[in-house]
Amino acid sequence: MQTMKYIDTHAHLWSQEYLEKLEALGSPGTEVAKGIKAGVSAEDLDARFKMMDEAEVSLQVISATPQSPQWGTQEEAEESAAMINELYASLVNQYPDRFLAYGAVSLPYVDLAISQAEALLKRQEFIGIAVPTLIKNEISIGDRRFEPFFEAMNKAQAVIYIHPTGCGANSPMINDFELEWVVGAPIESMLAALQLLKADIPSKYPNIKFHLSHLGGALPFLMQRIEDNYTDWDAFNESPLETLKRQFWFDTANFHQPSLINSVSTFGVEKFMLGSDFPYFQDDKYTRAVTYIKESGLDAKGIDGILQHNALTLYQVH
Repeated sequence: MQTMKYIDTHAHLWSQEYLEKLEALGSPGTEVAKGIKAGVSAEDLDARFKMMDEAEVSLQVISATPQSPQWGTQEEAEESAAMINELYASLVNQYPDRFLAYGAVSLPYVDLAISQAEALLKRQEFIGIAVPTLIKNEISIGDRRFEPFFEAMNKAQAVIYIHPTGCGANSPMINDFELEWVVGAPIESMLAALQLLKADIPSKYPNIKFHLSHLGGALPFLMQRIEDNYTDWDAFNESPLETLKRQFWFDTANFHQPSLINSVSTFGVEKFMLGSDFPYFQDDKYTRAVTYIKESGLDAKGIDGILQHNALTLYQVH
């Protein structure tokens, strides 16, 4: 492997065939992933690698979320998962200095998702499993029916990446004003984490390491209020702050320096990793994903950790 510079832990990639398959199975929202240099053509990959080079990013960790293989019958969802996972494995093997991947599983089919995840985690191409905040845009990832999945992931000591769906947390206050991606995505990240805490999933399954997108949404900003509801009103069974600091990592796909400083002050700089949300931010705004960290005023060790070493530690790769 070439001398590694920076690791982008929040990036996406899909083939046109995969998106068309999901669309045919009834998946909403696939149009937002089409025609934006997110594919596997030579042209798209060359454009991606050029942007990575300009930002000094060596490696992207790619994931399918929110275009997850969860639609159709169990057999159809299994076929979709195999399609995207084999594509990712091929890319990681073809470009080992450019890609690692989060595997995609077919929740809501719990037994199938467990077998898929267990198989993927044994492969060197995959450093964790990605799941959406809402399964089929309806069921919280913290729902009790998914507890066997988390039990299995605990045994596997897995990294679980949680990414928004873009359905605005099914809130009319968001969706009626077309705010699904303006604020809906980070709100979904925050709510999914809180739902997992309310369900005691992290405390029951302490070997799981959770990667939460978008700086955790508003979690850092609201952390004292959340903690007060634990200490004063028994809203949680254990300290949300201590649980988040122990078991959650966050990517920096936010790009607002005061928000980054607030987040790092809340959870500790060692829990943050570079994230770009590629392909939704490209060219100068892709480079900004790196420069806003470099120019944040954090010390050199903290910046280096965010840009590379915290991810290496989480994923246990070198």
